[in-house]
Amino acid sequence: MGGLRALPPQADDDEAKFQTKQADLLSDFAEKAFKKGFPRQAKLIWMQAIKLYDADHEPSHEGLGHVRMGTTWAPKGGFDYPRTDTGTSADGSALFKAYEALKKKLAANHKRVAKEWEKAERTDKKLFHYGMVLRWVKDDKEAQDALNHHEIGTVTGTDLEQTLYDNSKKIEQAVTDQERIDYEVQPEESKQPLLDAAKVAYVSFKSEHFVLRGDPEEADALKEALNWAERALRVCQAAFPAETFPRDLSKWHREAAFFVAKDTYKQILKANANQVSDLAWKLEHTATSGLQDPTGKWIKIGATGSRKVLLDAMVRDVAQQYAGFATDGLSEGVGHTFVGMIFNNNRLFAVDLMKQQGTVASEEDREYQSPDFDVWKDLNLELAWRNTGGVPAAQIPFADAAKFTNEERIKAWSFTDYVMRRDPSLLTKMDRLALSMKVGDKPVSPVAYSEKWAETESVSIPQLDKEWEDFWTGASPVMKAIRNDTPPLAAISRGVERWLKAFNEARNAEHATPVTWSANLSKRCKEHADYLAANKDQRGPALEHRQEPTLGGTHLGSMFAEMAIVETKAKLGSAKKLFKSWLDLPGYRDAIINNYIQSIGLYTEGDILVMNVVSALASPSAKSAQGYKCYPGEGDSGISSSVAVEDLGPELKALLEKHGHGDLKEVGCPLTMHFGIGVQGNRQSYKCVVVTDRDERIEGLIMLDNGKIRQTTAPGVVTFYPLKPLKGTIRSTWSWEVDGEQRRLTAKFRIK
Repeated sequence: MGGLRALPPQADDDEAKFQTKQADLLSDFAEKAFKKGFPRQAKLIWMQAIKLYDADHEPSHEGLGHVRMGTTWAPKGGFDYPRTDTGTSADGSALFKAYEALKKKLAANHKRVAKEWEKAERTDKKLFHYGMVLRWVKDDKEAQDALNHHEIGTVTGTDLEQTLYDNSKKIEQAVTDQERIDYEVQPEESKQPLLDAAKVAYVSFKSEHFVLRGDPEEADALKEALNWAERALRVCQAAFPAETFPRDLSKWHREAAFFVAKDTYKQILKANANQVSDLAWKLEHTATSGLQDPTGKWIKIGATGSRKVLLDAMVRDVAQQYAGFATDGLSEGVGHTFVGMIFNNNRLFAVDLMKQQGTVASEEDREYQSPDFDVWKDLNLELAWRNTGGVPAAQIPFADAAKFTNEERIKAWSFTDYVMRRDPSLLTKMDRLALSMKVGDKPVSPVAYSEKWAETESVSIPQLDKEWEDFWTGASPVMKAIRNDTPPLAAISRGVERWLKAFNEARNAEHATPVTWSANLSKRCKEHADYLAANKDQRGPALEHRQEPTLGGTHLGSMFAEMAIVETKAKLGSAKKLFKSWLDLPGYRDAIINNYIQSIGLYTEGDILVMNVVSALASPSAKSAQGYKCYPGEGDSGISSSVAVEDLGPELKALLEKHGHGDLKEVGCPLTMHFGIGVQGNRQSYKCVVVTDRDERIEGLIMLDNGKIRQTTAPGVVTFYPLKPLKGTIRSTWSWEVDGEQRRLTAKFRIK
């Protein structure tokens, strides 16, 4: 007779007690973070306590504002969880150190219990706890060996994680490589009958695989968009496996027509109304449509509003066409995925968001409307940590683009993003199965869909959902390495509250509303500050607003840097003078006077200051703060006479050279219109008449918000650059067109 098997050292109730103790540790820390003024970090940690350890953990539910409803928990009526960080840098630094220590303690507790289960020959329990060890710490040899991990990059992981890592790196490298390639673009002589029928003026260009038509004034933007379309095509080629997504690029020919004004888009739809079902709804709610020209070729028609939206539209269309998904949820998801991977922003929605710009929405609603994928990632993290509710993966293929909820859109993107890294062919199978099960308007339940899927596939839909959750919550060192996300508590620099106070004082001096500060929005600021600190030769407007991968930067970091505020000689004692100097630089000026900035990211590293002022743009709640403004405004005085071209950067230099003024070393103080989020009305209609008190007209050049260098560009800013210094009293008259009506704004101000 063999020896007796050792009994488990802990019964189920002991395991439950252990889980509750772990939840207690997290909840205690979350409560401390909340009291110190970091509610968003507290929220995630309370959610972790519930998700990972104890679904019924009372302190965590109460911290989140939940009340017990029988055997479940529900949000307390009338309670809005705070989302604004108000803590000090000292408290933030202390919390970060405490959290790092807490993670080590949680891991050590799991390791101890794993060894106890190993003695009891409970392999399942042992592996679970060793897996939890590596959720909390990056390196632990015993846990790695127990889980049969192998080296992946600088960490260790499983075969599935190797696949995720390799595919992620492959896509990242393709994006980085393609960004450096310029493709040939030529004028296209052919005409497009759909546009001719609408009697709209347009120009046409072609590249190897695309024809793009649009406003004559937007020729340069159209050429750039064709370049990004060609780049996106190659990125898709790298991301989608050829054996399951065979695409013959020699036969790839697509045509699109994108115009700035939505009125032009509407004009085209009306002229081709015989092709448009529910025309009235399309005119009101959509920004893009597909039409068929007389030759039978499908043409994507759209209104973009700006260069950046145009670029997004082209990349989005390439991804959707390459994937070939027929369901709305997966088609929207893959479009968002590739736009996010390439630009880290999403400015175009096939169907307008339910809450339109200008409405008074909650802070959370405003975040869902943000084009910034870093904001989307933070929102998605909260969805992934949620213990109940949410959008199941099986629901995504049946989502209706015209009725997308905020959470459906976020989940469609983030789930598609994950499966693209795992195995894109699974998305095709999901798409086809949904089409086969969908009959008319009869709904298909997620349960029925999942059961049908399980009949033929080895990995279940719930398992994919669990993998999605693990990926976005960083369940392992590899998944954390792929996401490479700076912890918010690590993005709290010394003196941040004093910088914020000085910044709001500068805004108040210009009659702008105060802003809040966010640790989440400061993550990219820290990364860019670290990049600049490590590369002291990267100075000046052009170099400070980009990152070079060969110098340790990243593609997405470079996208962020374009619209970041950067100062490399910033001293807190001179903050007032520094912010005053920003009024001479149109893009930096906008940070001081724009009422649509709700919250900012801010991080300092030595004398390097980096600010994020674009991720929380939304209509202010006070009507008096809404609308547009010009600078200088009526009655302003002490305005600078001129600004050096060198200080403004190469985009102004290029504009001057284009118009025969390349020899200018200085221009008059730039005059600006500020619309908050995006330029209003007909972008080609903007004019600025500038005259002296002697009625001498000052000539100048207009620049819209299409650039990549913050000194001269900001969302929603139109700039007039006088071609000579300003003196004395100046009168400016701005004029532009909105929906066929003329708008005017005048100001009289004095130069210092």
